[in-house]
Amino acid sequence: MLSYLKRILEKTSFRLRLLILFIILTVLSVSMVGIISYYQAKNITLNTIEERLISETELMGYIAENLHFTYISDPDYFMQQLNSNIRTQRERLESDGIDSEYLYIRNGDVTAFPVSEGELPSIPTSLVTEIEENGNGQITRNIDGEVFTISFQTMEEVSGSYVVLVRNASFMAPITNMGNILVLIIIASVLISLILLIKFIKSLTTPLIDLQETMKEVKKGNFIISSPNTTIPEIKSLHSSYDIMMKYIQQMLQELKRSMTSLQATGNQLKSSSTLTLQSSKELTNSISIVNKGAKQTASSSENNLKTTVEMKDKIEELFNNMNNILHTSKKMNSTANKGDKSIKKLISTFEDYEKDVNELTKTVEAVFHQSLYISELVQLIQKVSEQTKLLSLNASIEAAHAGDRGRGFAVVANEIGKLAEQSSEAANKITNSIAHMEELTTNASDECKQMLMNSKDNLNIATGSKNELNYLMSDITDTITTIVDIQRELHSLESYLPVQKESSEQLVALSQQTLASTEEMLTNNKLQNEQTSSTLSIGMDLIQLSSSLTKIINRFKFESNNIK
Repeated sequence: MLSYLKRILEKTSFRLRLLILFIILTVLSVSMVGIISYYQAKNITLNTIEERLISETELMGYIAENLHFTYISDPDYFMQQLNSNIRTQRERLESDGIDSEYLYIRNGDVTAFPVSEGELPSIPTSLVTEIEENGNGQITRNIDGEVFTISFQTMEEVSGSYVVLVRNASFMAPITNMGNILVLIIIASVLISLILLIKFIKSLTTPLIDLQETMKEVKKGNFIISSPNTTIPEIKSLHSSYDIMMKYIQQMLQELKRSMTSLQATGNQLKSSSTLTLQSSKELTNSISIVNKGAKQTASSSENNLKTTVEMKDKIEELFNNMNNILHTSKKMNSTANKGDKSIKKLISTFEDYEKDVNELTKTVEAVFHQSLYISELVQLIQKVSEQTKLLSLNASIEAAHAGDRGRGFAVVANEIGKLAEQSSEAANKITNSIAHMEELTTNASDECKQMLMNSKDNLNIATGSKNELNYLMSDITDTITTIVDIQRELHSLESYLPVQKESSEQLVALSQQTLASTEEMLTNNKLQNEQTSSTLSIGMDLIQLSSSLTKIINRFKFESNNIK
């Protein structure tokens, strides 16, 4: 609803809105004055009548008390005199424009006095009960569609309540007439005010409407200085201010037009300069990008070279350590081989002694038993040598695998040493079994002497073969040690060169990274410069468009030549 009224007001002219506002204010003010006057008169009248009725009821109570005292012995005459006074009271009220009815209520029965017989309205039972309960007082009730003001008082002389009923319409008629007159006065006042307001608003809004029409012409581009057609000082001052403002606007537009011409020329120069700068910046960006790409490739290659140098150094150090281990193991194998050679020689000598002792075996079993213990110790030594040889063979195979092609011959030797160790271990086991068997059969030593002699010869042959193989192994180990020493010498020479290579690589990496950082910084700065140049070019284009647009706008205006200074 409010939005609808708002839309209506927006479409309504200022003159009509002002007229509606004044009319509403006039109607409200006049109506409020009339309504307040009417209700004040009504309230005053009601209060006056109510006080009059209370006093009349009390007066009739005093009269009845005096009459009853005077005619106490003659009740009929008392009622006759009381009715006469009531009639007088009614006539007095009627002369004042008050229509009244009289009755009394005794034990719930309503009885009209003779003056009001046949004229009483039907009294409701609830009203009768209320009067009897209250005793004395005054109330206003609607009976049969009419409003009555009821004044009542307990009267012992009639053994009940004395009641006076007054129709409000009887004494409110002058007030109603006054209200009608007020309505007519309000209507007349509003009409007169409306005529005066129309003339006043017309004289007030006509100059404003003229000024509005002039401003519409200004909006179209025609700067016309209007002449005020009014006697109101404020409107004249408004028109004078408007004329001064128009003069200043005309001067400002002329200066703005000249500034737009200069601004357009400056924008064209800025556009040309920014275009050349942007083109040069793009060429510089391409050059820096190429340098940056080369710097990245150089840095990457330098880092890879440094990484390779470090890895090579680590591998050479690892290889050097492995060669030391191999040399140590080879020396240990050589020492062990020497010990094995001595043991085999001793074993061969023992076998020879054993062969001699077999011929004498039959002479004493005890000597054979002690000899068997001695042989057992030798067999244990051989087993230990065999196990050491196996371990050396395994290590030699591993180191040969690390050595690559150079270690192939050494791997063959290691395999042969392993086989020899297995054969030695197998022979030692056989000797152990023979000795155990010999210990069990010492009582039959004589019978087995020949067989032991044959076994002794076989062991001697095996020992002789082992000695020969061991001699070959010792020779190969000596050659391997010589080769390892030569390799170590070369590795020492290569290791002394690697720190120099590493330092050079690190310097190259640092230089490449500095070059890369410098080119990236140059590229970033160049990009920022390109963005600033593009922004400057965009600003120049905006200035040209703005100046063109403002020039078109200014050219639309028409000025009076006599007003341009």
